[in-house]
Parts: sequence; structure tokens; C-alpha cells
Amino acid sequence: MMAIVYVTTSNEEEALKIGTHIVKKRLAACSNIIKDMKSVYWWENNLEYDEEAILILKTIEENVDEIIAKVKEIHSYDNPCIIALPVMKTSDSYLNWLEDEIN
Repeated sequence: MMAIVYVTTSNEEEALKIGTHIVKKRLAACSNIIKDMKSVYWWENNLEYDEEAILILKTIEENVDEIIAKVKEIHSYDNPCIIALPVMKTSDSYLNWLEDEIN
């Protein structure tokens, strides 16, 4: 089954570094980066306002645990947001492409 892994990063450069690493290892077939996201969150009892980048990794469910481990190894945050979501449906041709690129 296809999965999407959503990761917040400190900036576009970090997202590109992590995304490239994961795709080169064939853990994901594709990474997408959305820069200039505005974030508001609590960290160590302080309300933080930040600019971050979103990294979206397209993969298969079997690779999610390894992706989480790899992202945590190279991410600059102490506790990065890494969320895996199952994909309910996709076109057969896209899923075939994704699986071919990962395997």
C-alpha cells in the first residue's frame, strides 16, 4: 500500500537534503518540498512563531519505519514532526511507477 510521509524541516535546504537522501536510498520514489510555511507551536513552554519547509515523501507502507529512523538521524530538530499517512487510492499506473522506483 502507498504511504505519504509528511515532515516539517527548518528550511528548504534541509528539506532538499533529507528528501534527496531518502530518494537516493530508494526508500521513497519522490519527494516534494513546499517552502515558506508559517508555523505556530509550543516548544519548551514557549509559544514559537517560525518559518519552516514541508517535505512530502511518496513511498510504500513497508518503508515507513526505516524512513522515520533515517529522517531522525539527519534532521536538525530534537523532535521532528514525521507523520505517515496511508493512501486510500491512487491510479494503478502511478502506484506501479512508485513501486518500480523503490524496488
